[in-house]
Amino acid sequence: MREQISAIIRDCHEKMANAQAEADMKHTGVYGQIWRKCLDEFVAVLGRLPSAEIIPRRGYKLVSFNGVVLFPWRFARERSTDIGSRPFAVSDTRISLFRQERDLAQQRLDIEYEHPELTEEERELLNAEAKALEETLTSHRVVVVPYASNSSALHSIDWGEATLGADGYLTFVSMESLLDVGSDSLVDVEPAEEEGFSNGPIPRPQLGVKEEEADGGAHG
Repeated sequence: MREQISAIIRDCHEKMANAQAEADMKHTGVYGQIWRKCLDEFVAVLGRLPSAEIIPRRGYKLVSFNGVVLFPWRFARERSTDIGSRPFAVSDTRISLFRQERDLAQQRLDIEYEHPELTEEERELLNAEAKALEETLTSHRVVVVPYASNSSALHSIDWGEATLGADGYLTFVSMESLLDVGSDSLVDVEPAEEEGFSNGPIPRPQLGVKEEEADGGAHG
C-alpha cells in the first residue's frame, strides 16, 4: 500500500502540474485542485483492494481499511513548512473524520432512566461504563497522508495515524516518509495483529516552518 499511495500522489502531481502549464495562467488555482484529484484517485485506485470500504463524507468519498480511514492532505506548498504549524480542522467535514455518527440504537443508550435498586457505587460504575462505551462509539482511527507540493515540485509525502486536538491541530501517533517509496523499493506491509496501522520502525521527518500561500491547498 505504501507504494500505491506514493504512486497515486506522484501521478496526481504530474497531471495537475501539466494542467497548470497548459492553462498558461499566472494564478496557480489549476494546480491547487490537486487536493480533490488525490481524494478521487485514492477511492478509484485503493477502493479496488479486497479489504477496502468506500465511505461517503459530505461532498466526496473516502476509502477505509478495517475501520481505518485514509485521508490525503495537502498541507503546504513549500518544503520548509512544518506539518505541526498547519491547522487541520478547517471544515466540519474534516472534523467529522474523527467522529462516528451514532445510530438510533446508540441514541437510545443516551436516555436517562432512574434505577432506585442500584447503590451509589453501582451508579458510578454504570456511568463510567457508559462514558467508556460512548468514547468507543464516537471515535475513528484515521491515517492522514500529508504532502507538500506546488506546480514546480513535490516536496514530501508522509503517512501516519493521527488524532485531532481541541485546538484543531493534528497529533501524529506515528509518521513515515513515502517520498522515496517506488517500484524499485517495495516494502512488505503484512498486517500485524497487535501492532499499529503501518508495520515496522517509524522514522519522523524534520520539517521547518513557513506560512502557506493561498492557492487551494487548504481545501478539503
